[in-house]
Amino acid sequence: MAIDLAPQTVAEDVYQQIRRNILDGRIAPGTRVSIRSLAQSVGVSTMPTREALKRLHFEGLVEFDRRAVTVTDLTPGDLRELFAIRLTLESLATQWALTEITSTDLTELRRILDLMDDPHMDPPQWRELNREFHQTFYACGNSRYLMELISNVWDRIQPYMAIYSSVVDNFPEAHRQHEHMYRLMADRDLDGLLAATRHHLEHTADSVIRTLDTAHDTHRKTSMNFEELDVASFHTMIGKGEVTSATLTAWYLDRIADIDSVANPDGLQLNSVVTLNPAALEDARRIDEQYARTGALVGPLHGVPILIKDQGETKGIPTSFGSRAFADYVPESDATVVERLRSAGAVILGKTTMCDFAAGWFSFSSRSDHTKNPYDLDRETGGSSAGTAAAVSANLCLVGIGEDTGGSIRLPSSFTNLFGLRVTTGLVPRTGFSPLLHFQDTPGPMARNVSDLAAVLDVVVGYDPTDDYTTVATSAGVGDYLDAIADVDADTVADYRVGVLTDAFGAGLDQELTNGVVRAAIERLRDSGTAVVDDLVLGGLPEWVQGTSLYTISSKKDIDEFLAARPTAPVTSVEALVAAGDFHPLTDLVVDIADGPSIPEDDPEYLPRRLRQDEWRRTLMTIMADAGVDFLVYPTVQVPAPTRADLAAKRWTALDFPTNTVIASQTTMPAISIPVGFTDVGLPVGLEVLGRPLAEKDLLRFARAWELTASPRRQAAAVARVGA
Repeated sequence: MAIDLAPQTVAEDVYQQIRRNILDGRIAPGTRVSIRSLAQSVGVSTMPTREALKRLHFEGLVEFDRRAVTVTDLTPGDLRELFAIRLTLESLATQWALTEITSTDLTELRRILDLMDDPHMDPPQWRELNREFHQTFYACGNSRYLMELISNVWDRIQPYMAIYSSVVDNFPEAHRQHEHMYRLMADRDLDGLLAATRHHLEHTADSVIRTLDTAHDTHRKTSMNFEELDVASFHTMIGKGEVTSATLTAWYLDRIADIDSVANPDGLQLNSVVTLNPAALEDARRIDEQYARTGALVGPLHGVPILIKDQGETKGIPTSFGSRAFADYVPESDATVVERLRSAGAVILGKTTMCDFAAGWFSFSSRSDHTKNPYDLDRETGGSSAGTAAAVSANLCLVGIGEDTGGSIRLPSSFTNLFGLRVTTGLVPRTGFSPLLHFQDTPGPMARNVSDLAAVLDVVVGYDPTDDYTTVATSAGVGDYLDAIADVDADTVADYRVGVLTDAFGAGLDQELTNGVVRAAIERLRDSGTAVVDDLVLGGLPEWVQGTSLYTISSKKDIDEFLAARPTAPVTSVEALVAAGDFHPLTDLVVDIADGPSIPEDDPEYLPRRLRQDEWRRTLMTIMADAGVDFLVYPTVQVPAPTRADLAAKRWTALDFPTNTVIASQTTMPAISIPVGFTDVGLPVGLEVLGRPLAEKDLLRFARAWELTASPRRQAAAVARVGA
């Protein structure tokens, strides 16, 4: 009977692949992963994977059970023991090799050392050459058995050498030691060489263990899963010594490289992060060091990795405002919001994608093109805070900062199952954020949970003497948002009355997909004790929207004044951008803005529309007062996230896209988009909750109660971590 050897052949190949990944540090010590996902990663079934794992378990490289495998994680004591064994074996190998070494061997060792002296040597190459140097020398002793023993010990240490060599930028001391040993080999000085070998191995052991103590967790993917982490839990873990800011920062940077970066052909290429902060890890370590010295958090956002919409200026980090013309523009100072985040202990991971100068509802940008929606990679994330929405939802940061002029925080939050808050205009300073309409602009937080929204809001809200709109932040009751939600439970939804703004639902096949989810959420609120007043009608919603829109009248002046105030800006006007073609062709509003008046007040529509905004605010507040409700509720956006094909076909323009977010924006009222469910094909839907001016605390309390009632947050399957 013929014997099928294919399974053994496959198992051998799988064994070699997994073993190499472990030895090279690509699957780091402590990593736990399901056998199924590990099999998928090497493109085979679980049977040959299990066979390979049995061999690796026998070698001591992994531990595994029925469903998952963990790469063996050695303690510093284990490592010192292995280095002691290595010293014993290599001392014997040195004695045997030195009597047999030839001039040809010395020439080969010289060649390897010369290669290792290359200042541009990358860590994996250095690590391989380091092993080759020692192996070439010990092989002179002509003992296969001794070399097998040494090789086995090397393999057990190799993953930690991979971590060590990936952290250290250069190896001058190691190179000096190798040169010293080489001279002793050439001189046939056995006593000197044995002493140098002992010193070299003790130095290496100390360096590896010290690296693991200070940066091990920051440069490997651990078994810890930081997905859906919140600020409070992160700080609790810090207090218990379970994690550091550098650990979390490195985890997010790894994840960005894996699933977001367009440079990774094997990833999802979400394209939400346009620029990384090269000092992010250094900043995180500095925060960790301060905590180690003092035992106290440096601020309310201690060590929290945050991504900032590329609309906000960041000192030392390129800020493009979504425009390719500004790809190399590096601000000399931070936006006020960024400055406050840093002071509170946040780590700025980098900048997120946005459409050109925030002039649109979508992600298309001349700087970064399209950002994919984590819930459907063929659909829009929504804009203009597209990158922040996709990044927060895909767990590429702990929390994110967006900016909202017409709905640019809430619309993408609705499309990505997030909580997104637009505050009363002026509560959060706009200084350092490129404007679109200064009387509507406001930066703000985007988060996976309400508590993180409140935590960030506490940091960024407040008066800024460089922004006179922020005088509103001196009003009574502003601030202490995290405290305001501390006592909220699921029953708190019964403390509020909401009015359903019926004519904000829209009609059509796409609208009905959204309407069904929103109405189901309203019924759940009703069943949970919220008083619901149905069928409130504004009347003439399209006319209200059109009659209060000032983008084509005022945005040109606002943007031009912002650019003119920056001496190093490569372009100083919207007209120049359009003339040069430095905008994405689907960002159609940019052209309309460039055609607008240089002096808005000269346009006959300016004053009527500004007055109409005030009238609309009074009308909405009158509806709320007459109905005796705390909030108005309606779909954040009337349709689900559109496909890229929809946008390429120009199904909508910026000025006619059916988003309800303009209701709050063009009346400067606060509103929050809360996730309330998914369409039949899994697209997230948001409910907008509109409050009276300065109603942020009640909005957050209501949203937190809904969160506890419905647990609406669901991670996108495409970006969920496999295994662990």
